Amino acid sequence: MIISMTGYGSATRSSDNYKVTVELKSLNSKYLEATMKLSRAYLKYEHKLRNILTRELVRGKVMVILNVEILKADKRTLNINRALAQKYVTELREISTELGINGDISWSMLMELPEVIPTDQEIADPEEWALIEDAVRGACKELTKSRTVEGEALDRDLMARVAAIQSNLDEIKELAPKRLENVRSRIDQALDDIRHKVEDLDKNRFEQEIIYYLEKLDINEEIVRLSQHLTYFSEMRGNDKSNGKQLQFIGQEMGREINTIGSKANDPQIQRRVVRMKDELEKIKEQVLNVV
Repeated sequence: MIISMTGYGSATRSSDNYKVTVELKSLNSKYLEATMKLSRAYLKYEHKLRNILTRELVRGKVMVILNVEILKADKRTLNINRALAQKYVTELREISTELGINGDISWSMLMELPEVIPTDQEIADPEEWALIEDAVRGACKELTKSRTVEGEALDRDLMARVAAIQSNLDEIKELAPKRLENVRSRIDQALDDIRHKVEDLDKNRFEQEIIYYLEKLDINEEIVRLSQHLTYFSEMRGNDKSNGKQLQFIGQEMGREINTIGSKANDPQIQRRVVRMKDELEKIKEQVLNVV
């Protein structure tokens, strides 16, 4: 089953005291990279959140946005550091005078200065965390649904390109015997010319060299292996587990066989089909990078 790494999911959970909203946005990445937009009051939950994301999402560059609305004022104690606030005001006014800058210190500006409103990050409310955890898991489920829908479109594109490579490979299979006959004819003609010019030619040794040369030009093994890789690729996409990395590896193996066919072919018709296969494979590699 192809699951894309691109998607979006959100969930909201509420109680009498809190309303928690979690948003997840995901892009492709080799590993799970979680970037969290958390206020200082919720940094204490970061490790737990990462553990949940690792279990639920496996891979992807995930942006986590957590918003907690406190519905009852008594659920959060506000301890304004009056001495520090006064110190900020005094220092800022002195600097303003020294620099000749006119301007008032606003309330909103003062409240944003470090430690004016300190937050006790050690004390966690079990009710609050339970809502956050449930919301994160719910957002992960929604993100997975979104990724699955994206994956279905991705799967259709991948299989269309696999079919295109297989079609070109089938054409190469038909062309290969005739191409080898043409090579053999050219070699036979060259042999006749050499036999007339060289009297002491070791015919047995020479024929062995020719057979070896023909075997080196044979592309049947590469055709068989490429066909097997295409079949394996199709099978792996139906795996229930994360298979993006396996598909990338199979794509690399497919590339090796296509390149070898191209280097051995020495035939314009086969070369054209090799170019087409390379083009389709490059698009497959780009798409597979987005598979979980």
